[in-house]
Amino acid sequence: MKPIAIIPPALMKRDLRIDLFRGLSLWWIFINHIPESYLNRFTPKNFGFSDAAEILVFLSGLASGIVYGDLFRRSGFGVASLRMLRRSCEIYVAQILTVVVLLAEVSYIATWQPDMFDHANLAILLQHPGETLLQVAMLRYSPVNLDPLLLMVILHFALILILPLAIGAWPLALTGSVALYVLAHLFDWYIPAYPRGQLYFNPLNWQLLFVIGIWWGADRGDWQLAVINSRALAVLAASFVLFSFVITLGWQIHAIEDYVPGWLSRLIYPVDKTNLDILRLLHFAALALLCWRLLPSNAAILKTRALLPLIRCGEYSLAIYCIGVLLSSAAHAVLSLGWNGLASQTVITLAGLGLMSAMAMLLAVIDRGVHPNLRPL
Repeated sequence: MKPIAIIPPALMKRDLRIDLFRGLSLWWIFINHIPESYLNRFTPKNFGFSDAAEILVFLSGLASGIVYGDLFRRSGFGVASLRMLRRSCEIYVAQILTVVVLLAEVSYIATWQPDMFDHANLAILLQHPGETLLQVAMLRYSPVNLDPLLLMVILHFALILILPLAIGAWPLALTGSVALYVLAHLFDWYIPAYPRGQLYFNPLNWQLLFVIGIWWGADRGDWQLAVINSRALAVLAASFVLFSFVITLGWQIHAIEDYVPGWLSRLIYPVDKTNLDILRLLHFAALALLCWRLLPSNAAILKTRALLPLIRCGEYSLAIYCIGVLLSSAAHAVLSLGWNGLASQTVITLAGLGLMSAMAMLLAVIDRGVHPNLRPL
């Protein structure tokens, strides 16, 4: 019987592509969270069905599959479960702390811009502090821009159940994940949010992308190279990416939209983000295939100094995401004062990206000084 503890030598080194694209997704999310900035017109959401959220969720699953899958094979389920539980608790605590710090930040801003509480979806916290804080702890309430992190908390706690299936019986894991995705769509299943509605990122649907990432990271083999190097799949993926680009371009240029047949529009819309529409999922899969095909893990460009800030942001994605949420709220407040020209938008947005990168670089220096061999994913 072939031992399952063998780890492919090619993945003993950290795959910098994961950090690079995770860093890019964090930059794009920060830009998208500043509604006044013209730069958010150049993020992926304007050029295809999927956007930075899909990148973040998939790469989180992929990194989890690689790291905890290898740990599971080497040290057993008990050790891997403790590590997964610890990481899940870290993300949970980060969510709670960011809510508290965001409340303090918005409270200060509100002294000269009172409508910030409504913008940040924090007014309910002032009206019913006890109940709202309880809902924060129960993962049913989230201020503005913290919804993706709330989703990641839920998915990472579920990882303890998903990973053993992904390693020992991946067909069952994928089949169950697809079944839940389909049933949630058919019967409109969701997790209720506080004080009303549902969680913006429905975990019952978004779990499919997370599980696919875990499976791809944990169940490594030569078959993956065959998929990535398939010319037929590459042509199909490129065709779908082009189709998605034309459709989304029509959202900006209505002359293009007029050429889209009515039956096709009825088939496509709405391209729902909350429940991870199938078109979003397919578009991301196509992009991921093309990116992994065009950018091999040993590409020299990944080691250039120009990409180091992005890679560091991806390496410390949890801390940088939380910092980005706080910075985007501050940027919105400043731009809302009336300093909203192209120059001020550019300066403030680039300053935020610079601060995120500087903090990531600082974390790398501190981390390697204390734990020189630690390379967290």
